[in-house]
Amino acid sequence: MNASEDKLAVERLYREYKPLLTSIAYRMLGSMSEAEDAVQDVFVSFSRLRGAEIEHPKAYLVKMVANRALNMMKAAPRRRESYPGPWLPEPIIEADDPHAPLGQLMRRERLGYALLVLLQTCTPPERAVFVLRESFGYDYADIAAMLDKSAAACRKIFSRASAKIGHPQREAAEEDASDPAMDRFVRSFADALESGRAEAFVHLLADDAMLLSDGGGIVRAALNPIEGRARIAAFFVGIAGKGALAGRWHRVRISGQRGLLLERDGLPPIAFALAPDDRLDMVREIYLVSNPHKLTRIAR
Repeated sequence: MNASEDKLAVERLYREYKPLLTSIAYRMLGSMSEAEDAVQDVFVSFSRLRGAEIEHPKAYLVKMVANRALNMMKAAPRRRESYPGPWLPEPIIEADDPHAPLGQLMRRERLGYALLVLLQTCTPPERAVFVLRESFGYDYADIAAMLDKSAAACRKIFSRASAKIGHPQREAAEEDASDPAMDRFVRSFADALESGRAEAFVHLLADDAMLLSDGGGIVRAALNPIEGRARIAAFFVGIAGKGALAGRWHRVRISGQRGLLLERDGLPPIAFALAPDDRLDMVREIYLVSNPHKLTRIAR
């Protein structure tokens, strides 16, 4: 195969596998911009290898992007040490349309925004193994080959990650809550905040509920987690009184799960995602993202 044919073949592989590779990297990194950088770097390296001649290009590319994301994750803690306040994953926001392609993809892979947040509590190897196993269905032998570990080691890593996340109970709860329960939470939350009566939502909060707010040091946000239903209600009453919740509310999909987007004139938007408790009858956590650098993925 000559250089021109090889280039065309690599471009074809890029078009075919970019969505899959980007999806894997996004789940591992929690950042779409970093995921896109990882995939771009992988294809630059792949093209230098005369990648079109590799016997199993898909497996090879998945291995490359997983390891590239692992290397990037190992550098992330140093960057986040100086991050102002809680660091939350970059949300991908689409209209709440059951036929929207990203929403379908995220729900099919059973990894919504709440689980994406929980993955940040895992070590880089735990996150890599969990994503490859749970979201993409790779068997332990394949994962072992990708990460240069034994299959037995990958099983242990997956078990540790599952214990941290609360899988499978928590994952099953969030999957089951994707429609009726989450719709009730989102509708009540939107009604309460739109009407200026934040206290109307308090009865849906668990006693030990927590709110995490990510403004990135660009937009004013709570620098520490807010714990307890009374303190969360007071927080919303306070910011509503300052006009911070005035604008246009939209029900959306946030990285595949139901949530809310507040668009404000002259100010950055705010994305809200909710996580239910294990019984699906209370809200356990609220994630509030107002960092404008993380709110560029809003599909109109």
